[in-house]
Amino acid sequence: MVNPTPTPTMVQMPKLGSKVHLPDPGLVLKPLWHPRNDAVEAQLALDDRPYVLAHFRSEKATATYLGQRVPAYGGLCYPHAKPDRIYSIMRMMNAGTLMDDAFTPLELSADQRPRDALLHRYLDALEGIQPPADAPLPRLLFDTLPTIKAQLATKPRVWERMKAGIRSQLVRMADPLAYQMGTLTLPAYMDLRRDNAFGEYLAMLTEYALDVDMTDALAEDASLRAVRTAAMDAVILVNDFFSFRKEVPAQDSLNAMWVLMREEGLDLQAAVYRLAELCARNEQTLIRSRDEVLAGPLGQRPDVRAYVGELEYISSGNAEWCVITRRYHLSDQRFVSGEVTIAAAPTLDDIAAADARAA
Repeated sequence: MVNPTPTPTMVQMPKLGSKVHLPDPGLVLKPLWHPRNDAVEAQLALDDRPYVLAHFRSEKATATYLGQRVPAYGGLCYPHAKPDRIYSIMRMMNAGTLMDDAFTPLELSADQRPRDALLHRYLDALEGIQPPADAPLPRLLFDTLPTIKAQLATKPRVWERMKAGIRSQLVRMADPLAYQMGTLTLPAYMDLRRDNAFGEYLAMLTEYALDVDMTDALAEDASLRAVRTAAMDAVILVNDFFSFRKEVPAQDSLNAMWVLMREEGLDLQAAVYRLAELCARNEQTLIRSRDEVLAGPLGQRPDVRAYVGELEYISSGNAEWCVITRRYHLSDQRFVSGEVTIAAAPTLDDIAAADARAA
């Protein structure tokens, strides 16, 4: 007898119209922009627009996506990236975010076949096999990776670890067991999200950005691993803190807010305060672990010092991007704290569908 494909489970979410106060999480690390951010961001708005338009088949959805300033995430998280690498890094922000946008609508389907088909095309792209014309988002990854691979020719272990990290993320994104949010504990959720919320993806790009190989250093030093993990966890927790409002109308089940509400029996407001506390606590873990690395034997190495410093910017850069992007706030106004309403905001797919109906 063949076991049926497990159906991803939803958790109880707040109702549309609910109001909640978002406190300032009180993060202390300061962001820094890469000096070439504006130029690269403008260039990518031109270069990557055809991929986005081919996927959504909607001018409005494409304009909405481009207005979210996704490549700027790379300009904030890798402010010291080598000048000849910042374009590829910022393009990988588009490739990764659109990867997430491609898998998210498939999360709650009981049919595994669409997830498997999308996974196959992405894995082909990762292996240098050109995806077909009807797969523009895997094609974006396919077109971006060769430059990165060539620039890492002298650091093959970094390239292989990066490939392995992207592969693991893709497999987790396509796995329906990953979306059993009715049973995941917070530690299990964090472990899952270090893969499929781009934690590993972003950490590996740090080594590429600086042209350093931390393979051995990470294997031998627990404090260095702790800095890296805290940087990844900052991405998860702070993104969840600012993004949960858009995930209610989108029925996106992957958010620590829902885990806290279920696991700790909290209402929405209490869960918001709890998640803000976890964001601040994680940042302190990063700072403490950073200080341990810098005070230890590895702290004398320039490559390790540069690496640890850039991991800080994953944390602070992620936090800054979360308060400026229209992806979370539907506004160009920088938003840190205040009362918010959970409103029915259309997803990019909703915008594309409405555009198609109006055509």
